[in-house]
Amino acid sequence: MRTLILTFTLLLISAQSFAAFTSPHADIGEPALKIHPIGETSSKTAILLGGGPGFTSWNLEPIQNTLVELNWQVYLWDMRGLGENSALSAANSIDDWIKDIESVRQHSGKNTVTLIGHSWGALMAMLYAREHSEHVERIILLNPVDPEKSSMQALTEAIHKRNLEELQQNWDDDSAWDNAIETQPDEERIAEMTRKQITQVLPTYFMDYKMGQKYAEQFSVADFNIDLNINTWKAYDQNPVTFAQIQQWKFPIDFVECQQDPLMPYNLNAMKPHIEFNSLHIMEQCGHFPWIEQPKAFRNVLQSLTEETHKESK
Repeated sequence: MRTLILTFTLLLISAQSFAAFTSPHADIGEPALKIHPIGETSSKTAILLGGGPGFTSWNLEPIQNTLVELNWQVYLWDMRGLGENSALSAANSIDDWIKDIESVRQHSGKNTVTLIGHSWGALMAMLYAREHSEHVERIILLNPVDPEKSSMQALTEAIHKRNLEELQQNWDDDSAWDNAIETQPDEERIAEMTRKQITQVLPTYFMDYKMGQKYAEQFSVADFNIDLNINTWKAYDQNPVTFAQIQQWKFPIDFVECQQDPLMPYNLNAMKPHIEFNSLHIMEQCGHFPWIEQPKAFRNVLQSLTEETHKESK
């Protein structure tokens, strides 16, 4: 059971009780979905999708702000069931999230948009594209989980190994995970599981472990809905994106990664034989969060992709 639960662990930590979005929100739909659109409406439009699944998205604001500086209009929000949208039901999380992305796309007034998905968000972008490929101009896969989840198979061992190296201890305790789903842990047990993911898993996703520890201090258990995380992975496994489906798409797909990301090289090795990437951008000296560890190099990648996108549209 522990291996099962560990595959649900951190792929992106996001907002919390004492950190939040800094930009004003807009409400769309009924009941209202809170979204954060910034940038000129005349610009190219990007929808930025975060990870988890089951984490909020304020920590992607540096990416959003950089894209706006590069002349994009960018939409970012907490998926329903999370953070600012925690009051909205996500009983069918993937279907609900696809519908929300389409609502945001319609709200933008653009027929096609660029999807930028980080970690789980890369799968979310592909899930949307499977249903609405005619509305996708481009997908940028940022530190992605591959559709068959090959990159996650080595994740558990990588987390243990890194914590043994840095802290001389295992990051988990078997008793914290045994039968975690079936026994439906009470709030205290869930909170402890979540705290461990934040304080002992998040740093392992950084090349600079101490930087990861510092980054983790921003987050609290309010950032993660563990039930939503588990149920979403179950739903994905029942109907995953296939490479045959991806091969039908006509729009460009770009792959952006860090060489030291624990998902590398497994995600690239799994995808490259089946996907003809428009471009590959592999940054050095960073893990799962390049905008934190290598902001200049990451900006350069975004600028390159921006210039190509704008050139293609002329």
